[in-house]
Amino acid sequence: MGAKAVAKVVAHSKLVARHSNKDFALSMTAFLMKIVGLWLAKNEQEQRKRRLTLMYTVIAILFGVWVQFRDFYYSWPNFGNCAYTACNILCLIMVLLKLFVLFVHRKEFIDLLVYTHENFWHTNYTNNELLLLQNCKRISMLCITLINVCAQGTIVSYVLTPIVENIGRNHSDRVLPFNMWVDLPTLFLSPYYEILFVLQVLSLYHVGVCYICFDNLLCLMNLHAATQFRILQHRLSDLGSGWDTRRSFNKIDRETSWSSCMENCYATFKLCVKQHQDRITYCHRLNDIFTIIVLGHILVFSLLMCLVGFQVLMANSPPTRRLIFVFHITGSLCQLLLFTYSCDSLIQESTNVGSAVYSGPWICLPMNRIGRTLRRDLRMVIIRSRKPCCLTASRFFPVSLETCTTVLSTAMSYFTLMRQSFAN
Repeated sequence: MGAKAVAKVVAHSKLVARHSNKDFALSMTAFLMKIVGLWLAKNEQEQRKRRLTLMYTVIAILFGVWVQFRDFYYSWPNFGNCAYTACNILCLIMVLLKLFVLFVHRKEFIDLLVYTHENFWHTNYTNNELLLLQNCKRISMLCITLINVCAQGTIVSYVLTPIVENIGRNHSDRVLPFNMWVDLPTLFLSPYYEILFVLQVLSLYHVGVCYICFDNLLCLMNLHAATQFRILQHRLSDLGSGWDTRRSFNKIDRETSWSSCMENCYATFKLCVKQHQDRITYCHRLNDIFTIIVLGHILVFSLLMCLVGFQVLMANSPPTRRLIFVFHITGSLCQLLLFTYSCDSLIQESTNVGSAVYSGPWICLPMNRIGRTLRRDLRMVIIRSRKPCCLTASRFFPVSLETCTTVLSTAMSYFTLMRQSFAN
């Protein structure tokens, strides 16, 4: 075995070893989804655990909804306190919307997860395709890690705020992470205070997990779907590249060699067309499940960014509360950017399939029956790729990077109006 062959085998072994390792972004997303109770189950016992976990998630979120709406009612008409509570309420509304939509489409959602697991995350790839997949994993790991750090920082800041404020206070004057507004004289005495503190923290943690886990999963599926289109582009651009025409001319039975090579090329092309159809169907299924969530996310996000920015810049809040919304606005910006970037990647890569087909070696193919059929079918693939795959906001408009700038512009307009009202 020559030096080049040895180097190729070593490189392939390294790629296979790296591919066989667990994807950090996928492992983190799966862990958060298991905490919520919406993930794949290996057996009936795990399925029962998922149901119990989902019930606990719903109870924890409903407890948070009761606390926040009651706090908003008793805080009216204090503008600063209402704006603070409105931030929490908007997050809860988004969490409830995501849970409700995925619960309604739970069968389609589980089927899509199974398909993604079998065809995207665990399958055989060539060396070049593994490089594309590794690049997708690096981007996913970086973005999801940053979002999770900001989310955990927000949760920890919510917990630290009452702890810092309770320093030097009497036991009867202690504060909780969120106002309870319950007329009980023993509310702030031990052990009732500690019990309520733990209940609020547990509810807070589940709300934080639900707020990011569904978006993380959607972005992860978008990025992997876009990578599958890139892999398809690579396969189409290399269509028939293993066919050396000079060798064909040197063979005795040249016509048989030409026919055999053309048939192999056309069989490979049909397989690529089948994969293209599968990827398009996958994007349609993904859009059918998440389109309502995307619409709610876009509608709520502008107002949420406005309120969070107001809490950071304008409200007379203690430093610990400001720290909450510094993490919140940083994580929200990263979440919005990752979400729109993943959707934009899906649009771009699905459109680039046509360019990859046109740049392939079709011009070297002979003008026989199979060659003419292959050229005609290539034109059909180019025409189909001109209609990109995308995620839409309830089919009103496609989501791309332009959506990010639109949301930020709308949030800035809301913030300007709120600042003027607060100044008056």
